[in-house]
Amino acid sequence: MARLSCPALALTLVACGLSAAADPPPTPTPVEKLIEQLGSASFPVRERATKQLKDRGPAALPALRKALESKDEEVRKRAESLIPGLEIDEALLPRRVTLAKPTDSTAAILAEITKQTEFKVHLQAVPAGKLASPVSLSDVPFWEALEVVGKASGTRPASYDTYNKVLYIHPVATRSPFVSVRGPFRLEASWFHEDRDVDLTRPGETGRKSNRLTLAVDLLAEPRITFLQVHPAKVDEAIDADGKSLLEPAAATPPPDPKTGAIPAPLPDSPWAGAPGRGSFRGESLTSADVRLKRASETAKTAKVIRGTIPVKVILIRKPVVVTSKLSEANGMTIKDGHESLVVTEVKDSGGGHVEVRVRVPRFGNDPYREWNDRFEIQDEAGVKYQRSGGGSSSNGREYTISAYFSPPFNGQKAGPPAKLIFEQWVVHEHAIPFEFRDVPLP
Repeated sequence: MARLSCPALALTLVACGLSAAADPPPTPTPVEKLIEQLGSASFPVRERATKQLKDRGPAALPALRKALESKDEEVRKRAESLIPGLEIDEALLPRRVTLAKPTDSTAAILAEITKQTEFKVHLQAVPAGKLASPVSLSDVPFWEALEVVGKASGTRPASYDTYNKVLYIHPVATRSPFVSVRGPFRLEASWFHEDRDVDLTRPGETGRKSNRLTLAVDLLAEPRITFLQVHPAKVDEAIDADGKSLLEPAAATPPPDPKTGAIPAPLPDSPWAGAPGRGSFRGESLTSADVRLKRASETAKTAKVIRGTIPVKVILIRKPVVVTSKLSEANGMTIKDGHESLVVTEVKDSGGGHVEVRVRVPRFGNDPYREWNDRFEIQDEAGVKYQRSGGGSSSNGREYTISAYFSPPFNGQKAGPPAKLIFEQWVVHEHAIPFEFRDVPLP
């Protein structure tokens, strides 16, 4: 019997009846092993383990936090350097929602969303009747869950009450179809405005007409995130239906001074003045951003695509730290906040649960978003919170001091004597929220 053979360089399933299966992907190194390699005697091994742990993302955080207790100083140091960045990555992941059983009750759906995310969601003026069809959700981000509910019930997220920490959902007759969900952020294009100007000092000259567009984008963040600053959008691409660019032209740069090399500021009448600058059409806001464009065609009825990012500054993570469990002993205590230090200068108990806490803090400088007063809290021994009833500040020219005032809970909850002083550490993060809207009607 003749034996069958296959050419060494042409093994195929058809020729030989054999399957040449691809090699299975290598098994990832266990996180615990990578943690161990952080303390390796080999620098390349330590570096490779550090990179692989970073690539694992937030999933590596539990092991890294445990590694902070390692007896190996190198392991502790590298774990400590990895944690902050991964905590930011984790905080930028959206909370997710699943409905085990489809339901047609708006109230029941919102109650389940509140339960799973720990975000208080309140429906204003509940619509009569039930949804036309049951809603089903399977591991979807928080804002996408609300979008599904909103389309079925005729509602939309309207506002967030920072004092009561409640997200209000309102019934609406119509909803904008231009909604973009990006992780823990929701962006909605709400209206388009157009400005038309003619410079009468230069009649007949081309390029003196101004035809500016402003697309308003409303922003909401998951209630655990607080906006500190919202800037106008940075537009990467904007094209109308005629294929023409809607981007505002950048002002040209005048040539440098031939003697000094310095670039002079352009005069208003110079050819380098470019398009006149403009601020926010509606003023600065923490709930919306302007997308600034320029009309290029009178015939185009829509913007084919508008894409870019909205730069924001947010409080991304809040970490309550117990300064002391004996409030009466807080005088003179130092509180670390990153590289800065705060000092408790006085605790004044006026009786009846009314307390004033005075703290020397770093000067605000050019950053008005420190909000020191809002970062202190008083609790009794059982953890019942006292009500923050006001605040103040003073300065003698050298030092800056804030006062935070507290009273018994307003909700009738009984509280024991004030015992714990708590300071909330903030992780403030600057982030660029991407957006993309298509086929948006032009004004």
